[in-house]
Amino acid sequence: MKKKLIIVCAIMAVALTLSIGCGSSSGTGRYSVPSDIISGGGGSGHGSGGSGTGGIVETDVDSLIASGWEDFRYGAYSSAISKFNEALLNSGISDSQKASAYNGLGWALTKSSGSESGYSAFTQASGLNDEAKIGLAAALMQRGTKTACQQAASLLESLGLKETSTVFTAIHPIGVTNAGAHAMLAWCYFIIGNEDGARTQITFARAADGTADSAVNQIYNSLIAMGLTFDN
Repeated sequence: MKKKLIIVCAIMAVALTLSIGCGSSSGTGRYSVPSDIISGGGGSGHGSGGSGTGGIVETDVDSLIASGWEDFRYGAYSSAISKFNEALLNSGISDSQKASAYNGLGWALTKSSGSESGYSAFTQASGLNDEAKIGLAAALMQRGTKTACQQAASLLESLGLKETSTVFTAIHPIGVTNAGAHAMLAWCYFIIGNEDGARTQITFARAADGTADSAVNQIYNSLIAMGLTFDN
């Protein structure tokens, strides 16, 4: 029972790494969702005047994706989801645009409803988009199985994160730092039995972000509770 509770706490820490939820735990809270439409208006999700894009109606793919990310930035996730979906319906969308739109859709769904809700979209985008690989890894980790964590580790390694010299830098405000990405890999390594790798990754992550109430530190504490040891 204790082990199960620790795993649940670590999964919650991964969620914090992604800045999911009401934003009351660590002070970041920049993606809290008291209302999806910033200025109300009683709309169904597009919010003609509430997402920062004014009354302009975007029709081309790049503009829809850019506008979706702008809505995302301000927490208007329903509007962002609608715009990313609209972009995907465009018959002229290219493969790279499709990956970008699916990535945005995955993150908007993740922030709105949790990582599992973004799984399908991230799967569609992960072949061409690094942020989608992070999102897909997080969705797999929250499934809590060794097999899922092995898949997540492979995704994170495909970004080069096995080497601590590799820096993950998000293009969009998805809420995952380089330290957070390495901490995610540390957790995966521990679950699949690579304790040396887990130690290396979490040590690096804590050096990059040693804040007491950070998700990195919560993952570290969970790893300690699960039995990860360090040489003094």
